[in-house]
Amino acid sequence: MTDLAPSRHRPRGRGYPFTPVRVTVGVVGPLVAGLVLAGCGPSPVDMVEHPVTTTPTRMAGEELQRSAEPEESCAPVPAPAEFPGDGLREVASVDPAEERVEVPRSPERILALGAGAVDVACALGLQDLVVGTSGLPRDADVYLPAPLVGLPDLAINGDSGAEDGAAAARELSPDLIVLADSIDPDPAVVRALSEVAPTVVYDARSLNWTESTEAIADAYGRPRAGGDLLLDVIDRARFTADATTPRDTWVSLVSVSDADGVAVQRPDTLGSLMLEAVGAGRPPAQRTRDGQRIEPAPESPPVGDELDGDVIFAVVGGSDRSEQSAREAFATDRWTELDAVGARRMFVVDRAVWEGSGPVAARAVLDDIRGSINGIAPDG
Repeated sequence: MTDLAPSRHRPRGRGYPFTPVRVTVGVVGPLVAGLVLAGCGPSPVDMVEHPVTTTPTRMAGEELQRSAEPEESCAPVPAPAEFPGDGLREVASVDPAEERVEVPRSPERILALGAGAVDVACALGLQDLVVGTSGLPRDADVYLPAPLVGLPDLAINGDSGAEDGAAAARELSPDLIVLADSIDPDPAVVRALSEVAPTVVYDARSLNWTESTEAIADAYGRPRAGGDLLLDVIDRARFTADATTPRDTWVSLVSVSDADGVAVQRPDTLGSLMLEAVGAGRPPAQRTRDGQRIEPAPESPPVGDELDGDVIFAVVGGSDRSEQSAREAFATDRWTELDAVGARRMFVVDRAVWEGSGPVAARAVLDDIRGSINGIAPDG
């Protein structure tokens, strides 16, 4: 864990890391001066080809601001089993039909069906126990190691493919299945998977990623280690806040997509929640609380373009046309006239990370924030 003072114990808030004793991210006290980086930068269009980012990305080429690689994301040593031995134990599940599920005390073959389930397994060092996955984002290999991303993808979610999914799962002989819940789940999927192995369903909403981390770690037989993961995220968030004085900066978070072009990023994504966790200032039109947008007061006058800020994080990725869409968006008059773009304080970050779920993705987002929030884009 980061060498910092112990985290403060505060009431739980949605979207913030906590442990079984409900520790919440609390960034308090005076903040020290942040690190200021200097340099000269490329045009916004060039930054799509060589963007400034602190997470590995296919569009980044060699221009990375940190040395971490996906192969270093997972814990190198498995977290010790906290319930060794044979037999079963009960854990919670959000499946309305089975709120408690009996699972192996120390599972050895895990089917991780959901980005959060894979992320937590990686963070706990259990990647070698995972036999198959589902629900990983398109560019998951920008922050997860290739052997984990390359496992069989069963394309199973909570609302489709009951019989086919169960048949595919059975071929992998799991002794535990952890499944991401869906908006409109099909009970037949869970029932079919439960016939293959004990199946735990977890809440996959980004707003509840900390609760999900705890639930998944418990299913894996490592609840205390799961709490430690969240404490580590808390320490990293406090370190980021202390090192970068984010409250003094208006941080704009935008999404570049094929369908919507450039738009303010949804508040219920991991990236937005991490900006809240470090206490980052946001432009008036982008302010959030607990993952919900705060509407400006009726009497508040508009302040420039809603996309602008002292610094802009542009979330890119997720489709075949991502790079082309970004090039087109960053070439528009609206974009090039933004103050942060003119000041070379726009940074491209990966959608797989900033819209991810779990402690590995959260740590990567905090690395992005810490490495770029006070920076000027270097040469591409």
